[in-house]
Amino acid sequence: MKTNLRLVFSIAIFLLSFCSIAQETPGFWQSETTAQGRLTASGEELEPRQGKAFILDEEGLRQALAPLQGRPGATVRIYFPDANGKLQPYRVTERSVMAPELQRRYPDIRSYLGTSSALPGRRIRFSLSPSGFQGMISEPGRDDSGFLEKVPGGNREYLLFKRDQKEALPSAWKCGTQSLREFAKPAAGPAAKLVDDQLLRTYRLAVAATGEYTTYHGGTVSGALSAINATLTRINEVFETDLAISLQLVASNDQVIYPDPSTDPFGGNFSSEVQTTLDSQIGSASYDIGHLFHRGSEAGNAGFIGAVCSDGRKGSAYAATPTPEGDRFDLDFVAHEMGHQFGANHTWSFDSEGSGVQAEPASGTTIMGYAGIVEGNDVAQQGDDYFHYFSIVQITQYIAGTSCGSQAALTNSPPVVTPLPDYIIPAGTAFVLEAQVTDPDVGDVLTYAWEQIDDGVVTTASFGPTNPSGANFRSLPPGTAPTRYFPNLNRVATGDLTQVNPATGSAWETVSEIERDLNFALTVRDNAPGGGQVASDLVTVQVIDQSDAFRFLSQQSAQSYAGGSIQTLTWETGDTNQGPIDCQEVDIYLSLDGGQDFPVLLASGVPNTGNAQVQLPGMPTVSGRFMVKASNNIFFAVNRANFTITEQPFVLSAQEPEASACQPADGTFAFTYNSFGGFNEEVTLGISGLPPGLGATFSSPTVQADGTGLLLTMTNTAAVTPGIYPLVISGTAPGGSFNLPFQLRLADGSYTLPSLDNPADGATDTSLEPALQWQATPEATSYRLQLATDAGFTGILIDQEVYSTEYRPVNLLPDTSYFWRVRPVNGCGEGPFGAVSTFRTIATDCKTLSAQGTPVNISATGTPTITSSIIFADDRPVIGARVSLDLSHSYLADLIITLRSPAGTEVTLVSNSCAEANNILATFDADAPPFACGNNPAISGLVRPVGSLNAFNGESSFGEWVLTVEDTAPADGGALNVFNLELCVEGQFRPDADGDGVFDDGDDLCPGTPAGTVVDANGCPVYRFAPDQFEIAISGEKCVGTDDGALRITASQALDYTVTLQGNGIDQTADFNSSYEFRNLATGSYQACITGTNGTITYEPQCFDIRITSPEPLSVLVGRSADGSALNLDLDGAVSYVVSLNGVDRLVGSGSLRLDLADGTNDLKVTAIPSCKGSYQATYFNAGEMTVAPNPFVDEIGVYVPDTQEMLTAQLFNAAGRLVFRARRQPRDHEVRFALPVLPPGMYILRLEQSGSRVQLIKLFRQ
Repeated sequence: MKTNLRLVFSIAIFLLSFCSIAQETPGFWQSETTAQGRLTASGEELEPRQGKAFILDEEGLRQALAPLQGRPGATVRIYFPDANGKLQPYRVTERSVMAPELQRRYPDIRSYLGTSSALPGRRIRFSLSPSGFQGMISEPGRDDSGFLEKVPGGNREYLLFKRDQKEALPSAWKCGTQSLREFAKPAAGPAAKLVDDQLLRTYRLAVAATGEYTTYHGGTVSGALSAINATLTRINEVFETDLAISLQLVASNDQVIYPDPSTDPFGGNFSSEVQTTLDSQIGSASYDIGHLFHRGSEAGNAGFIGAVCSDGRKGSAYAATPTPEGDRFDLDFVAHEMGHQFGANHTWSFDSEGSGVQAEPASGTTIMGYAGIVEGNDVAQQGDDYFHYFSIVQITQYIAGTSCGSQAALTNSPPVVTPLPDYIIPAGTAFVLEAQVTDPDVGDVLTYAWEQIDDGVVTTASFGPTNPSGANFRSLPPGTAPTRYFPNLNRVATGDLTQVNPATGSAWETVSEIERDLNFALTVRDNAPGGGQVASDLVTVQVIDQSDAFRFLSQQSAQSYAGGSIQTLTWETGDTNQGPIDCQEVDIYLSLDGGQDFPVLLASGVPNTGNAQVQLPGMPTVSGRFMVKASNNIFFAVNRANFTITEQPFVLSAQEPEASACQPADGTFAFTYNSFGGFNEEVTLGISGLPPGLGATFSSPTVQADGTGLLLTMTNTAAVTPGIYPLVISGTAPGGSFNLPFQLRLADGSYTLPSLDNPADGATDTSLEPALQWQATPEATSYRLQLATDAGFTGILIDQEVYSTEYRPVNLLPDTSYFWRVRPVNGCGEGPFGAVSTFRTIATDCKTLSAQGTPVNISATGTPTITSSIIFADDRPVIGARVSLDLSHSYLADLIITLRSPAGTEVTLVSNSCAEANNILATFDADAPPFACGNNPAISGLVRPVGSLNAFNGESSFGEWVLTVEDTAPADGGALNVFNLELCVEGQFRPDADGDGVFDDGDDLCPGTPAGTVVDANGCPVYRFAPDQFEIAISGEKCVGTDDGALRITASQALDYTVTLQGNGIDQTADFNSSYEFRNLATGSYQACITGTNGTITYEPQCFDIRITSPEPLSVLVGRSADGSALNLDLDGAVSYVVSLNGVDRLVGSGSLRLDLADGTNDLKVTAIPSCKGSYQATYFNAGEMTVAPNPFVDEIGVYVPDTQEMLTAQLFNAAGRLVFRARRQPRDHEVRFALPVLPPGMYILRLEQSGSRVQLIKLFRQ
């Protein structure tokens, strides 16, 4: 068990001065306001300005309750404040949590239950003792219970606050209870019977207290017992509501409350110490469940999962916090560990326990979750005060196998749930679940919890629309509405159907975008005080990915519509009108509040064709939204933007935009008159657009009363040609007018029979999911399709009304003949069936292949990922897949195992499953039951994987199927020993007896090749050279353009080889035994391919890409030393060089070289070896003064400058003293070059100056 963090709460409040509450009858509570300060409740601070403060007349309340003592069933009327500070009346009765003998010894410590006289279902559970009052006010369907707790250090000051008004701070709580598999899994099968046997079970509870706990509560036995009484009062409220279980302290419980930490029997090994203490002091036969309360570091441990009534185990639990009181201690610690004692596992899923009930995402939020203590994986900062469906199932099943405790009959009857059907919905689509429940008990307030019950590891990082297992939706507290939208309507309205990396406190809801089953439990509580009854049912929502999501296409931006106007809606059907979803009709609803509720039904039974027209009502709104929902299913879509409906004085509205009549019968059209804004004028009705001969009469020619239903009757229809006629009903009044368009469809009972197009009559090898298509007929508004297994249609499989001209049946049998026909439907009824067409479905075949190269080791070092592949050579549509694995690995929860098809579809087989259990020896099949984690192997037999293997259906079998095993944690290793893949396909696998991928029925010229042999396209063995068979040596050109490159091939084994060299304009072939060299190759690209034979075996060519390169050009980089007295050379482009300075030669290699300069002119020449690579020549000057070269000059001179820091100014004068050139340059590398203008030959004077510090005159001659 890993360490997990809980949270402590910090709550702050500002108190004001005293004021009195006005009461209808005398009460014991006064509202309090004092000077500003900070208050705490149960050791936890309230947030500023949260909660309400009161003064309680404790003695007055105690006296008012005194008549209840010793009088079971007696009640008194007491007032308690509500969240608004108003006093509300309750009928209060005593509900002691002590054995009678213990209660008599401590008469001042009491527990009570009060039921509201004004609000059905609201009740208060409270305790009263010399330590004070502590109470909780709850109301079914509300998750904001109110708490009344005493202010520490106060006299009679109390706080009324909600649980979520406590500020959560990090804590270090950990539950040390380990998962034990014998109590881990709920019973398989249909919905488990929950709490419906009309029995209240009472268990004898022994609670020991350490000296630290007693000291915290005043240091006396009675003080500690008062706190224990308060905790059990709170816990019994939950246990009685959810489980019909009540806990009662044993008669001698005060014998195990220890006031002195130094003398109590508890030294830190609490589980064993409390078990020993209770057995010795209370007696094993005298209690059913035992617990230890301690003040100390946050910790808890039930000792065992499923311990109640079990000697040697039932008293091993403990709970400890620094502030052992209040709702957090009572529920998050004590009730959590007691849940374990009664047989419940954790329901969180951020890590694997292998229990089969980890169905809350990440930390979870119910009592058996870890809300607020799993940093990075917290769904919410605080948990909720109810048990998850799985917890109730586990506890109910556990106590059914025990014999301790006592039972008392309840007159309360359980709710009755109408059985829920399963559904198929498209991927990426919102949906809603709704229950129909009755309860024979008048006054019971039913609450409903829809919870996903898919077990699997789900973390913040893995939560999302592609998660193949575990919960996509968090558990929400029970509510009074029997429906739950997935996701909630707020997120649907904003288009946020998916969620990834959810933050703490966010929705934690996402639809699935992959194929998988989402399983839900409905839990219905009747919330009867003193012992509730709980009923349940299960529903599976199968998500399939056959096309697109069901989604709105129209009304994507804000619009404004007139009230009563007719608007067109469009949506993407996502093939939901085809099998297997087969939703032919939808209902259309209107929201007036931005999508929070959809109370207005605009149209029902609308054909699911992707478009419809609806008439808006006349009531105004600025937050209109449309919903299109499947009529016989649960999926729906909402448009993305609010629209405005403007109010009209009056509106004529009809739910159906069309009237139909079958001649000669009359046609009728019903509509309704509604007025708005106080409009009350008389409206005169009229009609326009009538074809000649057609009569029309209103049920009333005028209308004035709002909500009046009206009828238009159209007569003499036989006088009109059949067809569709647009008509308009008008309403006129002095204050306004309105037109209602509709159409009249007249039919005469004659029909054009549909022509069946596809499959062609007599077609064979038809797909198992064929598209049945036919021609539209002018008279039809819909069609009736029948599919049967015989020509006489006695064995009808499908009898379906369809609104389009295509229908795709599913689940057809292979190699079977089917017959189908279509008839038109309209207002006159159904016409005759057209001609019958027949087709025969394709036969199917299955084939199993095994991966080569197994076993594959899975290292225990690091987090390795290994793969294994199987290649199918047939190109056939897949209709089913089955995967068999033999895998050894310790701590199976480290592994994620997936299978990827050639098309890229990935299905998860196992995902962080089965905790510390080892190994897999199983076959995964989509139709098998889900796997349940065992011991060794952890997964075995025929089981369903985490993901859906049906996701491969319809894809091609051809290509590589890759199994990936990802080890997500270090330290545990193993091996993939066997990987087999069976594919079932439409059609027959071609024979391939030797498994070489070349089919035996015509392509394989070499049957019987050994397994694993590489073959060519003819199925014959391919012999290949070893990768290191040849050594390739390449020599480039010595000089550019010399065409003297070479390629030398040396074989490691002497054979008869043939090499072909092609490319760059040559094609040469040569034979050799051990080596061969191609010479005189020009720069360029070639390919050398080598074959060989030993006289028996001919080897497959092995080819090499060859590149002959030309040498790099000569590169000489010259730099001057800082003082200009030396040259620094960097040489590249050749192996060696002849460097000549002032006629002195030296031979050097590549690299750097320093040359000292002589005074005056220095001639440098660098020649590459070979000389064809080029040479470099330059002249450099070295002197203490500035010098000029060349002299005489033509058009350019270079000036050598000893000082490179100063700018150089050059002025050139002719013999007459006239300035003919002037320039200013920055010396670079001790030199400045000047390009001179065209000058006549003769003598010139060059004046050189560096910033005034150096001036020099030089005589020059122009050639």
